[in-house]
Amino acid sequence: MSFLLNLPLADPINGVIFYAILAIAGIIVLLQRKVWPLVIAALLCVITWYFLRHWQVPWYIFLAAFVPVAAMVRKPKIITVTAGIFSLLATVGIINMEYQTYPDIASLDPRPVAKEMSYEEFSHTNSGAAIVHVDLPGTTSHFSARQATAYIPPAYWTDHTLPVIVLLHGNPGGPEQWFGSGEAAETADQFQAANGGRSPIVVAVDATGSETANPICADSTQAKVMTYLSQDVPQAIKQKFKVNPDQRTWTVGGLSYGGTCSLQIATNRPEAYGSIIDISGEAEPTIGNHAATVKKFFAGDESAFNDQDPAHLLARKRNSAQAIFIAGDKDTASVNALRSLSDAARNAGMKTYFGTRPGGHSFQVWRPALRESFAWAARRGGMNAIKDPFDGIGANDVRS
Repeated sequence: MSFLLNLPLADPINGVIFYAILAIAGIIVLLQRKVWPLVIAALLCVITWYFLRHWQVPWYIFLAAFVPVAAMVRKPKIITVTAGIFSLLATVGIINMEYQTYPDIASLDPRPVAKEMSYEEFSHTNSGAAIVHVDLPGTTSHFSARQATAYIPPAYWTDHTLPVIVLLHGNPGGPEQWFGSGEAAETADQFQAANGGRSPIVVAVDATGSETANPICADSTQAKVMTYLSQDVPQAIKQKFKVNPDQRTWTVGGLSYGGTCSLQIATNRPEAYGSIIDISGEAEPTIGNHAATVKKFFAGDESAFNDQDPAHLLARKRNSAQAIFIAGDKDTASVNALRSLSDAARNAGMKTYFGTRPGGHSFQVWRPALRESFAWAARRGGMNAIKDPFDGIGANDVRS
């Protein structure tokens, strides 16, 4: 059984299999000698690309999707339905290879490392690790946030000075990204197992309001996301859990949109968190186009945008926070953005680390980036004499 669970879903050999299936299915579709299903499939793929273009989905995913769509829109026959089903599965596999959401069979149905519970159940618990689903209301911001998820280590019940790591998801996405494909609970649980039950408390929170929304993590005419993440979230965490109250010991980190957001918080509200982890973030807050972003969120006022843009703020103000910047070596946009922002942060007085890891804009990078940053965040949180089970980034790697 363990052999089956460890079978890969995102290795190069999987790509060979998926593309072979698509090629065979494509030949079957073309042999049906009807043009209209091909035209409809092409139109549907182009329309889908148009609506998803700001997410920069690779073109070959739409090309792959063309095959099952072309097979499914025609009159059902056993051969075309079979080709459609297999090519659909192959397309899903190719999407998974791009974003590395499920690395192996076991990841399709992961076993929880701790008991999952509501906050009400947690309030009647007094021992052991827990994964808690908790509401963090937007008391000041009035931001309508989805439920957060927290990992509570076993030492929580006796040590009330544990620091907090707040994790922000990507766009599209939600808090469950980090506790699903991001393996935040598994990372924290491995860390506490190596450190006598002690680990930072990890809280994945909502940074967008819905699966597809993009409020650019700012206080704008659309929503007050910055206020929510920098004021409401820390206040609610302190009310709900027994944690180190000194927010200078806390870390905020995120992937993609969440990485961009983390640096925004550090530069706009430096009092909110002492450390940041920016994984695959962008050069600036954006909905895909600079002019459209400024127009939608700042009524076309460039100076208002600059007042919240990390690059501009780092050029204007000193900052004493520390930051880790990590991007996939195949993610050229993020590599260039984070290298530049790391330099700007150092020039502003921050200690930083910039590095790349094998992979693109995917969980192939985001999972190990969290693991490698975890012990650093714990030490920044005041946890001394700890072991790093991941042999990750050390204090000396983050420098001015």
